[in-house]
Amino acid sequence: MKLLPFFFSLYFLAMLADAKPGEIRIDEEKKYEEYQDIKKALDNTDRRSWMYYRTYSRQTNGAQHMCVYARVGEKNEEGNTYNFEQGYTILNEGEKKEVKLALLATTYKTENRPDRKKHNAMKVTKKSGGSNGKGYQLIYSDYGCCDVLRVLEEERGAACELYLHDNCVDQPVPKTCAHLYGNACGTDDSFKKQVYNKNCKNTTEEETSKEPPPEAPESPKETTTTSTLPPGC
Repeated sequence: MKLLPFFFSLYFLAMLADAKPGEIRIDEEKKYEEYQDIKKALDNTDRRSWMYYRTYSRQTNGAQHMCVYARVGEKNEEGNTYNFEQGYTILNEGEKKEVKLALLATTYKTENRPDRKKHNAMKVTKKSGGSNGKGYQLIYSDYGCCDVLRVLEEERGAACELYLHDNCVDQPVPKTCAHLYGNACGTDDSFKKQVYNKNCKNTTEEETSKEPPPEAPESPKETTTTSTLPPGC
């Protein structure tokens, strides 16, 4: 009987060995640059996308954040700041609560590759004109269905999120996108914490369709309010 804990420990260690983290260097490799134009990804005509799975969990008072979505609105005159809405649902003690956040995303180029031509990252804030915010780097986009983002302030810059747009969220994750996520974010299912389920779209579809799209954000130079780090979804 004493051998059982020993064999269980060996099994657990073997499982950990198979759970290999992804390769962060993919983010800056030149051969992937054509798939990392974040403005092109944000300009997708299918304006709403759903977080399908990610490498980490987010909770409020022990309740998981589910049905996380982002709905991109207009951009400012300079073309690098987007107004968008992010929302999620929490279920605590049988009561469902929907949370919505009005945010700004300002795109930029990361500094590791001086020869990079297109913006490949964005800083997300509650308000314009401040220096605080959360950074996201685009690892891969097919510019139609699937986007994979690196969350720069989570898991020491190794965290990932995979989004599917409205038009394909109820279909399997595209093979190329799933493969890229595995390489960049982790090969084991432990790196795929499910956020979306088949009821998410039905829950928010009617309410979202009644709302006008977010208006274009004001230019940051016209606003001097200090921004704060947006709550994680």
